[in-house]
Amino acid sequence: MLKNELFFLTILTITILGLLMVLLVYLSIRKAIDIKNRKTIERYIEKHQSNLFTMITEGGYSRRINPESVLEQKAIEELLSRYSNVLEGDDEKKRLSELATMYLAEYYRKLLKSKRWSQRMNTLYHIEDFNLKLLIKDIYMLTTKKQLSHEELIHTLRILALFQYEYLFDMLTSNFNSFSEFEYRHILVRLEQQQFDQFILHFHKSSPPLQKAILDVISIKREISYLPFLESIFSAYKGEIRIRALKALSVIGYVKNTEPYLELLYSTKWEERMVAAKLIGSLKEVKGISRLIELLHDQTWWVRSQAGQSICQFPNGHQILREVLETSNDTFAKDMAWEWLHKGV
Repeated sequence: MLKNELFFLTILTITILGLLMVLLVYLSIRKAIDIKNRKTIERYIEKHQSNLFTMITEGGYSRRINPESVLEQKAIEELLSRYSNVLEGDDEKKRLSELATMYLAEYYRKLLKSKRWSQRMNTLYHIEDFNLKLLIKDIYMLTTKKQLSHEELIHTLRILALFQYEYLFDMLTSNFNSFSEFEYRHILVRLEQQQFDQFILHFHKSSPPLQKAILDVISIKREISYLPFLESIFSAYKGEIRIRALKALSVIGYVKNTEPYLELLYSTKWEERMVAAKLIGSLKEVKGISRLIELLHDQTWWVRSQAGQSICQFPNGHQILREVLETSNDTFAKDMAWEWLHKGV
């Protein structure tokens, strides 16, 4: 019995050692191949980086640059990635995109069909960085695949938005209508006005997360042309949608009539009082100063803090806060006045 056990243990040990040796040999060979490939890429980069830089900064093309293998395409990709991170001029960015289209478009088209998630994701990032609009149909086709991960789907839609894909509105309102407002916002923020206005026109039919994202994007864009739309949403909606519209108005810093927003300073909802205080500060509406001083005594910290910040935005704001600090009997109001006097705007 003992001999049998020792025999099996010996066989098991030899098998494990054999497997470890095979693994070691495999890793050694893999490492050697990686080192060799890296050297090939480095040589190609060293040979062509000056020519490629000249083509990006001055225009024109060079017959010397003609990547014939995957490694050479990776070298081109690496070079263009380096330059894309530092280029600022529109002409240079356009030339870089043209070169990436010339040398890498077909290579990326194949990688988008890869079974490996990491390869597809890396390819999407490069397509985005190089602005390869030639591949817009390939990007769209990715969204139709069932095995696509959620992260890939969001990224493909963001790229389609960047490329101003004409059917994106239909996709987001019909095929992909269950995203979070955060995900919608990251897609919509890339749209130019003509594409974005489709979502404005159909706002009332949109889901709440999409509605919130639309209002947040308006806040980011700060386009005063959306003022009538925001005021109509403020008047027609209640709850979170109404507050988001109010936030957007406060960021834009302009309204046609301040009276409805002055009344909101007396709202029973602390969120509305807070955002109304922010708007009055942005407008520098002197009619609201007395109420802002009262809101320094509000029971909600967020309201008190916003009231202090808004008061600071008036020319005599610091003087008002000093008077509150010297005359108020409310400890919370005095603390908030002191905080904003020392913080400023």
